[in-house]
Amino acid sequence: MKRTNIMLTDDQHRRLKSSSKKEGRTLGEIDRGAVDTAYEKKDSIEHRKHIALEAYKEGFISLGKLAETLGVDIVSARSYLKERNIPLRMQEPHEIARDAVNA
Repeated sequence: MKRTNIMLTDDQHRRLKSSSKKEGRTLGEIDRGAVDTAYEKKDSIEHRKHIALEAYKEGFISLGKLAETLGVDIVSARSYLKERNIPLRMQEPHEIARDAVNA
């Protein structure tokens, strides 16, 4: 383990101490758990974005679905693709007709 120091507000420290006593855990255990939770979530979101991007590139999902997965609007999704030099996929006429029936 590595030692590090963090500065907490008085309120943050009070809440951590209270949780520590209630849960029977040390402040360090609570802090490490919070860091793990925060960064595991971030890693899973990045993983989900990566999978969606690969699915888009392979033609399995639409630009709209990619935008939804990324949590952005379609214009932002287009910018996201442009920044990564990924070409926009154009739907074939039969795909557009199929989507219109399903809409």
